[in-house]
Amino acid sequence: MAAAAVAALLAIVLVVAASGCSSEEPADTPTTASGTSMGPRTGTGPTSTVSSTTTLPEMLSDWDRELAETAQVQNRLATYLTEQGAAQDDPRMAVIFGLRARTQAITGRQALDQGDLGLADMAMKDVYLTLNLGRNLAEGSVSQILEDAYATIATLGVPSDKPEEAAASLDKFIAALRPLLDEAKALVPAT
Repeated sequence: MAAAAVAALLAIVLVVAASGCSSEEPADTPTTASGTSMGPRTGTGPTSTVSSTTTLPEMLSDWDRELAETAQVQNRLATYLTEQGAAQDDPRMAVIFGLRARTQAITGRQALDQGDLGLADMAMKDVYLTLNLGRNLAEGSVSQILEDAYATIATLGVPSDKPEEAAASLDKFIAALRPLLDEAKALVPAT
């Protein structure tokens, strides 16, 4: 179940990333760093013009980068734990649940920025669900990270009731869960 959810999240991240890579311009059309077309090359005009194409990281928002990094680390850990035959009640699964809660929080935070309160509310329900699953399994430093993060959203409820307060709380929540990225990386042996 965990691997399927991770795969679905990774698929979403890849779709977002791939959609930023597509272009309607011909392959020989130079673009500026901002991505605006300078027109097709015709062999006339100055030949010393230097152009570059926009790279993927420049097209992603800060939230998209956070989401991609979290999903990648979560996927790596989920794959490793699956290969190790970890049980669903393995305390290391708490890190996966915490990272899932972080990805949902990022989705909810993006939705608030875009004024999509319905999506923000749905994401928040998933945040509470996955965070509580993680809190029930966590031990040691992971338990403390999850408890500290929970304290930032304990009284939040649904974001649509108070979007500005929700945005501030989600910012704190996302930051509070950032140490889980290091926890996850420490659990997976370097290859």
